[in-house]
Amino acid sequence: MPSPDPSTLSEAPREPAAAVADPLALLRLLRPKEWVKNGLVVAPAIFGERIFEPDALLRVGCAVLAFVLASAAGYVVNDLRDLEADRAHPVKRRRPLAAGAVTPRAARIAGALALLGAFALGSRLGLGFAGVLAAYLVLQLGYSVWLKHVVIVDVLVIGAFFILRVEGGALAAEVPASEWLLIATGVLAVFLALCKRRHELLLIGDDAGLHRAVLGQYDVRFLDAAISLTTSTALVTYLLYAMDAETVAKFGSRGMLAGAPFVLYGLLRYLHLAYSEGRGGQPAELAVTDPGVVAAVAGFLLVGGLVVYL
Repeated sequence: MPSPDPSTLSEAPREPAAAVADPLALLRLLRPKEWVKNGLVVAPAIFGERIFEPDALLRVGCAVLAFVLASAAGYVVNDLRDLEADRAHPVKRRRPLAAGAVTPRAARIAGALALLGAFALGSRLGLGFAGVLAAYLVLQLGYSVWLKHVVIVDVLVIGAFFILRVEGGALAAEVPASEWLLIATGVLAVFLALCKRRHELLLIGDDAGLHRAVLGQYDVRFLDAAISLTTSTALVTYLLYAMDAETVAKFGSRGMLAGAPFVLYGLLRYLHLAYSEGRGGQPAELAVTDPGVVAAVAGFLLVGGLVVYL
């Protein structure tokens, strides 16, 4: 038997160089399209009338970046654990890990660096913020390992992620977090998560339970009812906030009621996208690409800015 050619020894199987070095693939691994969710960290500073204070703005900016890095680390852990399942998914198989554009080793390094960066920033914003960030990371780990496999709990945990973002933003801006803001944020997040589950269920069809066991425990009728419930709750919560005596006293008017049409339109627009156009699977992307959703958010922020600052 002839001895192997020494020139071929260096070509033994190894991690593809492009998968390790391609910065665009690594960036996609960290899911930049999802980073828009961390914009909620700024909300307490806006409604707490601190958004134009340089010190508060710097702290809030650091808080946003900390949550961006923390969420990116969580996405890496999630993709590593779901690697085989994602390869069988009609959409998720395009993710960098599932598609082979990034190796597991490179993903672990990227996730570790993101995690270290998040804690480095969080530690500079005080013990309270660091505690919220740590709770966020622990909950992310619990979600990836177990909680996302528990029916109903999986979407409630997503609501908790959003609430922690708002709480972290309040601590960074050094303003109290409005209970109404926390409730509305959590309910809205659950609404979006339910729409996403419905989209996945319809997309995968009868094989949904094989891809992820928890999807097999949902059915479209239940999700439709739950979406209807959370839609109504989100709108009513905002109306109660706008008419609350504390809100009226704080801003000197019932002006926040002017934001209600934008809230209602935004919810209805998203329902139209989810039900009529089958686009409920990417909430973060729709928030910045769909003209109707963008208009609703912009209109609400304009009304809020005028009421709070003028």
